[in-house]
Amino acid sequence: MADFKNLVVLGDSMSDIGNKWTWPTGEMGRLLNALGLGGMRVNETGRFSDGRNWTDFLVEWATGESIMWGNKDVTLAASSQHRALTGGAEMWVSDWEAPPKEKMDAKAYIKELEERGTSGLSGSAAAASAKGKPAKIFRYVNYAMGGAIATRDWTPKAGALTTLDEQVESYLSQRRKYTGRFDGPTLHVIWIGLNDFITAKRPDYPPSPTLPATGLYADWLAWRQNHPGEVKGLSGKGAFPAVAEIQASVEKINAAFPDRAQDHHFMVIDLPSVYNACRFMENMRKDTAAKVEEARIIEPVVVSYNTLLADLLANWPAGPHAPQPDHARYVRMNRWMKEISTDLAGWGLEKDFQDPGVPVFYTPPLPGEPQKDPARASRNRITTSDLGHPSEMVYRLIARYFTTQVVKAGHTLGRIDANSWRTHAPDQERPFGLVGD
Repeated sequence: MADFKNLVVLGDSMSDIGNKWTWPTGEMGRLLNALGLGGMRVNETGRFSDGRNWTDFLVEWATGESIMWGNKDVTLAASSQHRALTGGAEMWVSDWEAPPKEKMDAKAYIKELEERGTSGLSGSAAAASAKGKPAKIFRYVNYAMGGAIATRDWTPKAGALTTLDEQVESYLSQRRKYTGRFDGPTLHVIWIGLNDFITAKRPDYPPSPTLPATGLYADWLAWRQNHPGEVKGLSGKGAFPAVAEIQASVEKINAAFPDRAQDHHFMVIDLPSVYNACRFMENMRKDTAAKVEEARIIEPVVVSYNTLLADLLANWPAGPHAPQPDHARYVRMNRWMKEISTDLAGWGLEKDFQDPGVPVFYTPPLPGEPQKDPARASRNRITTSDLGHPSEMVYRLIARYFTTQVVKAGHTLGRIDANSWRTHAPDQERPFGLVGD
């Protein structure tokens, strides 16, 4: 199987490391939030979290190098290196047995980040190479955008929501311009779609005698081909277009670099139940009745999306740019989150949302930052104060399950493989997967 040299993340707010935060509409959202008029809620590093999100954990475990440490300035500088492939996306992979990297002065570290790319290696890797020690390089780039949707058949929110296709185009454009060597196996992670059904309020299809009655993706492809007029009239509805965009995105990546397609791997994550977010739970907010009714409408579309997505990954349509056998895998995050929700206390979680203003706790912190977590009492709640995005503790469990799926497929991700993960994975006493996974 593959020893991944590159990690490319495509998706929405669950994976965003600051892309939306710096986007014009993101700046407007932050302003509205500051004025108490709604808008987006991110922490001071641009994450939709009280601290790290799941990709931060994944990358830390894979490389031994943290992106979130020190303080806000250090974290923003480190994050900026991984929001574009041309920004210096290389990281050095440490041995598991190596002591934690000694963190330098924040100004010196930020200067190092600014100089990345001039030697083709990150600062630590270049230093190791100069001493004759082989440096294992791992490239990580994250295009995920808060609020992004998969579909392009309509423009909700007056076109303010970005799309998966825009992320793919940015990646392909930057990869063509990349001056370093972009070789070896590449893992593309795609996790998107919930905004299609919650933020954009994409409803299910109205009753129609021509719509397929199955969850087979091939049946829906045939329906699209045989009923073009009806397809056009149903723009902005149903789960199928969102899944079709994922097929198109994967094949566009392969088509852009056909000589590298054999190195392209894809892991596509399904959607969690809307009932895992506090905003859709009973008795969690004043407008509970309205939110419960909204969830009742949304949840069946999410189920349809997951059903079609699973079938796409299991039975990918033949074509010149289809992923090679076993190069595209389905990750059942929906079932994993439901599994956790049946025993929240056992996982150290509380069915509640955090208080507003929970600060980021940096590990390790630089002088001037709290040395002990000032908000530890509320960290174990399942969502942030917006009631819709997971807390850092939940993101950690998401990353843990995803990492286990990478290893189960026989892959290596940086320093993570079957042996090292078995030895170093967190929460060894708890399950790592689902029964029958």
